[in-house]
Amino acid sequence: MGAFSKHSTNTLKSGTLRDLIPLNALSDVHFGEVSTNLAVTSVNTGDYLFGAGDTDNRSVYLLEGEISFLDTSGRVTGMVTAGSEPARYPLSNRQPRLVSARATARSVIATIDSTLLDVMLTLDQSVEPRTAVISTDSGQDWMTRMLQSEAFIKIPPADIQRLLSRLESVAVSSGDIVIKQGDEGDYFYIIREGTCSVTRQRNKDGWDVPLAELTSGDCFGEEALVSDARRNATITMLSDGSLMRLSKDNFLELLKKPLVHYIDYDQACRMVSDGDTWLDVRLKDEYANYSLKGSMNIPLADIHDQAAKLSPHRKYIICCDTGRRSAAAAFLLSQRGFEVFVLESGLRWDIPLADLGISEESYTTTPVDNGCVSQESLTTLGQGHDRHTPAQPDGEAGAVPADGLQAALARLESAMAKYTTKSGQLEAAIDEARKARTALQDQFEALAALINKQSPPG
Repeated sequence: MGAFSKHSTNTLKSGTLRDLIPLNALSDVHFGEVSTNLAVTSVNTGDYLFGAGDTDNRSVYLLEGEISFLDTSGRVTGMVTAGSEPARYPLSNRQPRLVSARATARSVIATIDSTLLDVMLTLDQSVEPRTAVISTDSGQDWMTRMLQSEAFIKIPPADIQRLLSRLESVAVSSGDIVIKQGDEGDYFYIIREGTCSVTRQRNKDGWDVPLAELTSGDCFGEEALVSDARRNATITMLSDGSLMRLSKDNFLELLKKPLVHYIDYDQACRMVSDGDTWLDVRLKDEYANYSLKGSMNIPLADIHDQAAKLSPHRKYIICCDTGRRSAAAAFLLSQRGFEVFVLESGLRWDIPLADLGISEESYTTTPVDNGCVSQESLTTLGQGHDRHTPAQPDGEAGAVPADGLQAALARLESAMAKYTTKSGQLEAAIDEARKARTALQDQFEALAALINKQSPPG
């Protein structure tokens, strides 16, 4: 891929970003946060924006120029031109990417982390009436990193709203001990500014073994609160900075409570076949771009006012692009007595194109999903849809006996990605252990040399 050159968002024409979907639905406060974290780059002719199969968790928008889409064989299957209606949507936003995207002319693109965008949409649209909007301290990245961490990724957004309002800010100086090994747990911490070290004492009289360094957006202190045990490490500030902390009571209420009930796509399809209903909580423009057949659409922001349209005797499977807005809607509806479930990972993952109402013709002529796939890819993906539709008699066109192959492949790819991540984590842990052992050996040798130097001869 070619090199990109960065631009300031200030150089964009007024209203350019505000016209993009779903950025156009953000409040001014959260739009400011998103635009601060949005990267605007120039792309040379022939440069690739992303490749088929990529899982990058980025929303990519075309601001200037023209982009073509290519299938895995390199065949051009569609294109998008800046200023067109498809350019208002993220380019080929399904994950993993169905196609590659290449600039056919010098272009300008904008990219934003999809999780951050979805979090800001969720915070905006799940705020109860008369609830003040929380400032996200535009320009700081601690909150962005925090919201993307494992500790926060599946927290109902209404709880995130309350959590942010209960965080306390604490100024710290270099050398301050924030947590001491052996103490009882009292707070959960998030680093707003600064860095700190994590060390553990091997025994009562031993040296501290370095384990890790943490920086802005990292969280610590949860283990003792979750397990109700004593602190198992010491956290010391390496620089001046500030921390955000949450008391134990608030942590247990907001972070340890039962999570929203998630189900996978196969479970959801079985429920729908039994009479339950898809409820899509994306914006109307997003829903119009593609949606599950038979679903109803109530944007998250309208859940408060339109919940009366829903039947209290029916189960609803809530869906959105990533699952985060769905979790917010599920939280709000469950408070009102509805039995709801959330489609795990959202609509961008492992959903046959046909189930989203996207025809083969539209994908070989116009990028309805802002991307195109080859005829061969459509045939393969269509096989995944057969498991949810009646089998055709032998000999009829379109009968494919490859039940679930596409879903199985996606699950294997997901499992492989998890193992790759775990392997990387283990390798990092081994590297940290080696560094700790080296540091301990150096201290041992230095002390032995000092003892030998001070010991009298004979």
